[in-house]
Amino acid sequence: MAPRARQLFATTPWIGNNCNLPNQETKPPPTPWSGQLTEFFQDYRTLDDIHRYIDLLAQQHPNLVTLREIGRSWQGRPLKVLEITSPSGNVAEKPCIFLEGGIHSREWIATSTVLYIAGSLVQDASADVQSMLQHFLFTLLVPVNPDGYVYSWEVNRMWRKTRSNRSNYLCHGAVAGVDANRNWGVTFGQTNSAPYELELHNPCSEVFIGPEAFSEPETKAASEYMKEKQQNWRSNSKAGAGYVAAFIDYHSYAEAMLPPWAYTAETPADPDGSYQTSLTSFINEAFYNTSGRTFNAGADVFPPDPGTGPDWAYGLLGIRATMTIELEGHSFCLPATQIQNVGKEQFAGVKALAAFIRQHGGEPSAQVGIFARGNGSTALYLVVILVVFASLVAMRSWFNWFSTSRRDYHPESAIIGMSRDAAPSCLA
Repeated sequence: MAPRARQLFATTPWIGNNCNLPNQETKPPPTPWSGQLTEFFQDYRTLDDIHRYIDLLAQQHPNLVTLREIGRSWQGRPLKVLEITSPSGNVAEKPCIFLEGGIHSREWIATSTVLYIAGSLVQDASADVQSMLQHFLFTLLVPVNPDGYVYSWEVNRMWRKTRSNRSNYLCHGAVAGVDANRNWGVTFGQTNSAPYELELHNPCSEVFIGPEAFSEPETKAASEYMKEKQQNWRSNSKAGAGYVAAFIDYHSYAEAMLPPWAYTAETPADPDGSYQTSLTSFINEAFYNTSGRTFNAGADVFPPDPGTGPDWAYGLLGIRATMTIELEGHSFCLPATQIQNVGKEQFAGVKALAAFIRQHGGEPSAQVGIFARGNGSTALYLVVILVVFASLVAMRSWFNWFSTSRRDYHPESAIIGMSRDAAPSCLA
């Protein structure tokens, strides 16, 4: 069961969004959300208000929104996803676009942005949005890290990691948590930098990777949701209907788009590399047309980072349209007055993402991941080799047994159905 959150009483103005004064325990709590959808993005919101908001979206748009709990956080809070799509067509067969925000709890604008996108998907009646909903299933997980998010509101505004509390991974006797964006598989812990490797394995570090890949229930739940969709096989070893066409992980702050590979800061080989470069250019055009901004783009914008969600999504599931998007700002405490501007810009990016996939395809990679060319035939070849080998071993064993039986044959033991050694002494 989730711990009881500190009661938040109405007080205005609220001063909690201040990176220079991160201690939240001495500050007055924020004014709770009124419950009016038009007012939700006038400020950052508590986890309780976020859950009220997504519940209200589902209640008011039951034909478009399905709420699903895909797991529980370390402290027992529900990990809720909104599945948003038009009821027309077979929903299970629609390609999935998975959007998440708030894996780093102090990045409040990332959480608000994904919520803004969710609201826009269900409230925008334009033809292009309706077309997207007919073609795609949008899955939104926000915040990915609810325990850390609550902690950043109630205790430390600058808290980044999860709140997992393992007795053998403490920081000076206190909860260390894990950097959930270093906790994904495929490239987990892979670095050529000795100093960085020490940081990755130091519980007090902001980038502590945890005891193993997917040690955190938050990353485990998100990955399992996508794996289940991606492993909907067809007989020809291609992704079945309902595959994940895109995975976007929202962060702040840097104004950057970071496709794989994060762990090497190198772009994948073509054609996937060209696909991803074209995608970021296409989205950048939408950003510019909406906000006048363009983002830096490429795998090499940041230094190498292992264990990220997009690297796992591409490396294992072959999702080509995947990246980290670093949002605007000069600190993690972007003023609340910017929430709607950033949201509009990023919703334009989501529409561009969907349009690009429809134009250029969203099927999983044929060169990386579980659907890479050769994986199916290689597996079949190995199966055939194993079957032949097992048959040869069985034949040899039978031949050895037969030869031994011929040498050691005794009528009395044959009559009573026993080997010679097991025959009664009276027949010896």
